[in-house]
Amino acid sequence: MRPQFHILTLQCLFCLFSTFCSTFQAQAQTNPNNINQEKKKQEIDSIIKAFAGINKFNGTALIHYQNKNIFERSYGWQDAEKKIPNQDKSVYQIASLTKSFTALVIVKLSEEGKLSFKDPISKFIPDYPRGNEITIEHLLTHTSGIYEVLRNKEYFNLLHTGKSIAKSKELSFFKNEPLDFEPGTQFSYTNSGYILLGFIIEKITGLSYENAVRKIILDPLKMSHTGFNYLALKSPYKTVPYSYISKTKQEKTNVWNSTLTGPAGQIYSTVEDLYNYYLGLRDYKIVSKEAFKKATTPFLSGYGYGWFIDDLYGKKLINHGGNIEGSTSYFAMLPDEDLCIILLNNITSKKLEKAGNTILAALLGQPYALPQPKKEITLSTDVLKKYVGDYQLSDNSIIHILEESGQLFIQNNKDLKVRMLAEKEDVFFLQDDDSEISFIFKDGEKGVVTIKKGLSSKTAEKL
Repeated sequence: MRPQFHILTLQCLFCLFSTFCSTFQAQAQTNPNNINQEKKKQEIDSIIKAFAGINKFNGTALIHYQNKNIFERSYGWQDAEKKIPNQDKSVYQIASLTKSFTALVIVKLSEEGKLSFKDPISKFIPDYPRGNEITIEHLLTHTSGIYEVLRNKEYFNLLHTGKSIAKSKELSFFKNEPLDFEPGTQFSYTNSGYILLGFIIEKITGLSYENAVRKIILDPLKMSHTGFNYLALKSPYKTVPYSYISKTKQEKTNVWNSTLTGPAGQIYSTVEDLYNYYLGLRDYKIVSKEAFKKATTPFLSGYGYGWFIDDLYGKKLINHGGNIEGSTSYFAMLPDEDLCIILLNNITSKKLEKAGNTILAALLGQPYALPQPKKEITLSTDVLKKYVGDYQLSDNSIIHILEESGQLFIQNNKDLKVRMLAEKEDVFFLQDDDSEISFIFKDGEKGVVTIKKGLSSKTAEKL
């Protein structure tokens, strides 16, 4: 009798244990935290799809929130022609997010006592004009007044070539131009200052800029898929840069010359490498808490040392983006929330920061609006005829604005004419295109038309 009782008892215990496990699993599956996290994922996905729906997101997103990687997903094409979709391992150019790396190296060198933020740049580049008045801090915070190198036409044209440029030649594009303002008095975002910081890094470390960044940041943080010369990169995950991409149209663009963008914008990376970057910053693996706090304290116009610092919903937002032809990046941290958003695109998109801020709003329970496709409005023929005429660009080429049967068309020189759709009375767009065309007519002045496409903007005056 005893053994039989023992077996029955074990069977009952087993049944009770099975019931307990089933109940526990059911509770885990309906755990409010799990449900909440799944809702967050769905909400993030719907936000990104809304931006993808207006052809402003084509890339990869990674979101970390409260000690967890809660979202990692890719959208669109890595290579549209070969039908290769973007994926979590896709490699993107991060453009001006590079500046945060350059600044971090400078902060590290300061911690090591190898420079002071108050050092004049003449200490490292002796022949630089007014170098005794311009400090390293001025370069870091975009308050030096130094001429923006992208305003130099020769430099801009060389960006679209693979030609190797000597560093002395690169300096010549802005070195001898007069300052835009007295150092330290204003904020004006300039790539030139960060190119100079690269020179200073090389002078102090005795290494190339690239090797200094590898030694100080990339290797310690195990960022093995991050590099510098995108043109030379051989990888199955390398993204093709597009100026515009939609379901029916793909416009490729050239990779910018990394020997020119340099410490201001040459780095490429992946979301997973940049996630390691976030963890390294958050946990003070590269520089101390005190040093990072100084770097993320705003100087003028909300810019610190390689970071924009904003107040969002009463919380400190540390962020930086990057935008070159064919690539856009967005990297944002809310330290108090342990929240990081990383967005990388292989398209030119001025909406990526908006996408990031919309995701932030969703995660923090704040109201937000999803982007909507542009809608055409109807304008009277009298309004349309006001814009008709020939407009001359600075290179003397002509833009023709034509009206036919109550519709407006644009024609560049002798190209095919394209119909313009009115978004507002003086703002027009083109179907399946990234162009925005706006008119300004003032009393006593000639009318002008401005055409914005991607990062370029052209203004023509009516003849």
